[in-house]
Amino acid sequence: MFETASDTFAYVAQVAWRRRFLAIIPILLLPPLALVAAAIAPARYEARMTLLVQEPSKLNPILNDIAVNPNLKERMSALIALAHSEVVLGKVLEDLHRVTPETPPKQRDDLVKALSEAVTIQLVGSDIIEMRVRSMDPNSPAQTLQALSRRFVERLVSPERTAVQDSERFLKDQMSERRRALDGAEKALLDFRTANADKLPALYNSTVQRLATLEQQLQSKEMDLSIAGATMEELRKRLASTNPLIGRIEENIVQASAELASLRARYTDEHSLVQAAEWRLQRLEEERRHLLNDSHAISTTDLDRLWNIAAGVGTAPAGDQRGNDSDRNATPLLVSQLQRLQEQQSKRTAIESEVDQLRKVIAVLQRDIAEFGPIDQQQQQLERQVSFARDNYESLAKRYEMARVTGALGVFEAPERVKVLETPSDPASKVTPGYALYVLAGIISGFAVGGALAAASELLDTRLRRPADFARILGVPVIARVPRISPQEAQPRPYAA
Repeated sequence: MFETASDTFAYVAQVAWRRRFLAIIPILLLPPLALVAAAIAPARYEARMTLLVQEPSKLNPILNDIAVNPNLKERMSALIALAHSEVVLGKVLEDLHRVTPETPPKQRDDLVKALSEAVTIQLVGSDIIEMRVRSMDPNSPAQTLQALSRRFVERLVSPERTAVQDSERFLKDQMSERRRALDGAEKALLDFRTANADKLPALYNSTVQRLATLEQQLQSKEMDLSIAGATMEELRKRLASTNPLIGRIEENIVQASAELASLRARYTDEHSLVQAAEWRLQRLEEERRHLLNDSHAISTTDLDRLWNIAAGVGTAPAGDQRGNDSDRNATPLLVSQLQRLQEQQSKRTAIESEVDQLRKVIAVLQRDIAEFGPIDQQQQQLERQVSFARDNYESLAKRYEMARVTGALGVFEAPERVKVLETPSDPASKVTPGYALYVLAGIISGFAVGGALAAASELLDTRLRRPADFARILGVPVIARVPRISPQEAQPRPYAA
């Protein structure tokens, strides 16, 4: 609009001179009005209070791991909003006895709103809270600020205390439930071990070793049984070869041989007596051979018969002297063989009983070893349940003890957590601006209003005052400019003669 700054300054000076009266009037009027406003304005008072909220790590670094961090920076916005709400300010008004339960809700809401507008809370730095309350009464801000600080600190600390208390109750309930589960799992494991006391996996190695030992004993007993059986069969065969009939035939053979030798000494071989003796000897030898070839295993009946024969020989009648003599020679041999056979049979029966018992025990152990797998699997499952229940219970117990210690630490540190750095002054200090400030504001406002009026008047004036305005409106450049002509200069001049 202007080509140079000097043109702009010259134009502003022209406007100020043309509108000098319109600009001076606000400058002259507003300062006195400001003095009047300062005189009639109501006085306002403000109370200020600062609180120091220390973090547990700074208060007690040693117990930092169990302390609850207040997180003041993150919670400050929510705490300020809560402090301006009816929840806190309503309690403050009740503490100050400004409202009662009979107070109408509308009046209560108005008082809460007015108090919320008068309260200012801000965080200074990282752990200092500044609280301000303004009022028309110099005595009320201090009381209001004291009540507000108590409610604010209560809200500041209560989440930590409530969280710790809720944690203790929750952990205690969970511990009771986990304790019941642990007792049930331990009882199930105990009942299982009691029911399978002889089949537990802990006895597996000893059971296997016992089975191996018993199998070795069984093999040894079976060998002893086979030896006893062979010995008994041998005794039976020997007893069969010592048949009393064969013994008597041999005695007759001896007698026949003696008679034959005596006859040969007296007679020739062709003698009838010699031939009769030879025939009798041959017949006895054939009979003996036949009995030896037809000998068989002696049965129980044969043994009983032999025992009767052995017992009857000693009690034969005295008239048969010859029979007694021959039986006395056979009886000791028969009785001793029968005794040995009876002893061997008893030994074999005892070994057979031991073998049967060992086989039964081995069968039971083999069945127990076969059942070790499912029992071991079931026991491991029960042990896992007990271990899981015990781990849960111990973990909850540790957390519960930690929560109790944390709660006790919070109670112990409560007096030191929040400290009052600056108490509110009573009466409160006046914050209403002084007369000089009002006058200065009036002067500044006068200049601002005067300048605004002058500028508005100049902008609303449609008269053309500069050549540039003519050129802008008419669209043609200014060729010549006619200066202002005074009335004296406008009168015609007389021509000289």
